[in-house]
Amino acid sequence: MRFDKQVRFAAIVDGHGHILEGGMREGVQPIEPLEKTPHLIAKLVSFQKAEDLADFFGKPEYSILVHEKIMAFLFRSGKKFVLVTAGRKFSVSKVARLRNLVTKKSRR
Repeated sequence: MRFDKQVRFAAIVDGHGHILEGGMREGVQPIEPLEKTPHLIAKLVSFQKAEDLADFFGKPEYSILVHEKIMAFLFRSGKKFVLVTAGRKFSVSKVARLRNLVTKKSRR
């Protein structure tokens, strides 16, 4: 959360999309209904796990999704994933630094 004030959510999740550690920034309201959050995270993880794409494009490292209201970054770290969401004002130029930070911390 200290990385950038635009970060809304940061968590380590497993291959099924279950949050293992982390969560929403204090004082930030989720955009989606809370009961939908686990399903949405699982969908993001399943896209990143798409091994059939790896045959052609190589092993996935991270994904960036840009939507009208939010940006989402999903980084692979072994069998786990780091999911970060941010406001649309988040600078995409910071993604490489964010990737290095979150994958380094999640390996501990």
